[in-house]
Amino acid sequence: MKLVHLFSQSVFSRWLSGFAVLAAAMLLGACSAESSTPQPKTPGAAVTVAVVEAGNAVQFGEYAARVRSPGAVELRAQVGGVLKKRLYQEGQLVQKGEALFQIDPESYSLALELAEAELAEVRADHGNAEREWRRQQDLFARRVSSEYDRDKAETTLQATSARLQKAEAAVNDAKRMLSYAQVEATVAGVAGLEVLAAGNLVEAGTLLTTITPRDPIHVHFTLPARDAAMHRAAFAGRSGEAVETRLLLDHERAFPHAGQLNFTDARIDPLTDSVEMRAVFPNPEGELLPGQFVRLQLPLRTFRDVVLIDPKAVTEGPAGPQVFTVDNGNATDEQTARARPVELGPVVEGLQVVTAGLAAGDQLVVNGQVSLRPGRSVSVVKTVPPRVHAQGEQSRTHAQAGL
Repeated sequence: MKLVHLFSQSVFSRWLSGFAVLAAAMLLGACSAESSTPQPKTPGAAVTVAVVEAGNAVQFGEYAARVRSPGAVELRAQVGGVLKKRLYQEGQLVQKGEALFQIDPESYSLALELAEAELAEVRADHGNAEREWRRQQDLFARRVSSEYDRDKAETTLQATSARLQKAEAAVNDAKRMLSYAQVEATVAGVAGLEVLAAGNLVEAGTLLTTITPRDPIHVHFTLPARDAAMHRAAFAGRSGEAVETRLLLDHERAFPHAGQLNFTDARIDPLTDSVEMRAVFPNPEGELLPGQFVRLQLPLRTFRDVVLIDPKAVTEGPAGPQVFTVDNGNATDEQTARARPVELGPVVEGLQVVTAGLAAGDQLVVNGQVSLRPGRSVSVVKTVPPRVHAQGEQSRTHAQAGL
């Protein structure tokens, strides 16, 4: 009985060992099959790229400025008389040559009539002298008249000619005095308050009102000495070239007309370390008012054949500013990101000036670069022109700001 029990244990042990070997073999086979199955590749980071372009850019400096009138013009009477009426609305814009006051013209009309009558009389005497001169010439030629009579006729003709010129000048002067009875604006601008009301007696030189010109109009501003030096260096040797300036009004609204720099002080103010400048702007609509606060934009530097990119494409790397570009950009696979250090200039018109580190034709990552590292595979999902992308971002920023 004991022998049978031992035999049963031996058979069970052998069966259990075989089962364990079989299970181990099956597990090893499964692991081998799993390890031989190809693993899927990690997808590349989705990025948007822009093909880099080179171009020109102008850096503008922005400065606080004040609008000033070129200077108020005093309108004075040129003849005396009773002031009959004011012909304009105080504070309105008047044009050069527009009638503003009327002085009683009666005495000047009579003076003109008298001068014209005198002129008619002298013309008659001059005509008679001409006929006598021709007659005496004929008689002298036929030896009927003496030389004395001929010379006398010539002298009379010369005297009446002089009297005729004098009478014509008197008529012109009377017309001028009569025209001065209507006082006209000498410049275009805004007419001020009347100094004397109608009915007052005025004389030549009496102040009647002032006119403040507004078109063109001056804008005064000061430039820090450093910026002034930069501006001088940029425009050195271009003294005959007009320097165009721009204005920003309230809420960053651009003034529609460009101006020109027309004065630069020759010295630096030691108290403020700045240079006084002035620009002149056309102001046909009268939108700019004397005393108004504005922002003036003045060109400081010109960059030629530089790379212009979206400022958001620039990140900070171990060595300073850097951007990411895509290598093998024309292939459908194996696209990798490459970090490239760059040298930066200013931001101009929403575009970052890159002076070194990029070249035209490079594929610049403009979206998705935050999570990139050098050598990481990428997947280009979209390609856009760099200027379109940057200007689109700028437009959205302005729209959010309500501009």
